[in-house]
Amino acid sequence: MDFKWWIDSIPILLKTCWETLVNILPYLIAGILVGELLKFTSWTKIIYKWVSKSPVISVISASVIGIISPLCTYGTIPVVIELYKSGVHIAPLVSFLAASSLMNPQLFIMTMGGITDIGLEMAVVLTVAILIFSVALGMLTYLIPTKYIIKKNIVLYEDGGCNIINRGKKLFMIKQYFINCLKNLKHVGFYLLIGIFIGALVGLYIPKTFLHNALNGGNQLQSILFSALLGVPLYACGGGAIPFVNSMIQNELMGKGSALAFFIVGSATRPAPLSAMASLFTPLFLIGYCVFLIISSVLMGFVYI
Repeated sequence: MDFKWWIDSIPILLKTCWETLVNILPYLIAGILVGELLKFTSWTKIIYKWVSKSPVISVISASVIGIISPLCTYGTIPVVIELYKSGVHIAPLVSFLAASSLMNPQLFIMTMGGITDIGLEMAVVLTVAILIFSVALGMLTYLIPTKYIIKKNIVLYEDGGCNIINRGKKLFMIKQYFINCLKNLKHVGFYLLIGIFIGALVGLYIPKTFLHNALNGGNQLQSILFSALLGVPLYACGGGAIPFVNSMIQNELMGKGSALAFFIVGSATRPAPLSAMASLFTPLFLIGYCVFLIISSVLMGFVYI
């Protein structure tokens, strides 16, 4: 590749980036509008109602609510702490937190529109996989003594924490709603542009044989495991990961199962959610959580081949 080829390829790079942005931008905007709208509902009351039932129902309900919750991990942690202090068992709260950090309405819509040809399929399969993982995680947590899960400085309220369900409702303010939407668009859009650019670079400049050998050099299980681990350093934001994964799939460098594992592991092992979870959980539990996450994502990716 000579210097002239690099110069001549820049318009192609920019055209690829523009086309990808045009395709995914409407889904990004729709996802932000839906996600911000849901934030004006009383999530604490809804969660408290459903996580106070029998163990199985509590874990399943918490996982479903976590998936449709618009809260990020930093927004979820305070809710989880307050619910735990009110006397709710930690197991359904772990399910809620895990599901909330892995999926939300915004990410579902963006995945649906950002993965060419199989967007809806990928969004649905990813949601089901996260639901299975969150439920399994919650049920396993029932078997672990609380002292190995929660840090010692988290103390229960003596009055049972009943005030948690008596908080006033937030006023629906149109001005604040659109301000939040713009802030979210700025934050996610930044990572989206990075992801689009990286995806275009990979598709245009990195030899397909190199990536194919790296991602498909061994058997299918090894390839999925490698893709899952690749999500740890490369997954910065859902908006940025989608165009990257789409580019890999379109260039036949990553299969559906590998993409699924990449999405699951990458979204859960970002520094932001892990650092937020570290404020509540013990290091030992976090390590176990990550190991179980990787094993689960690889197995589900293998099923989805």
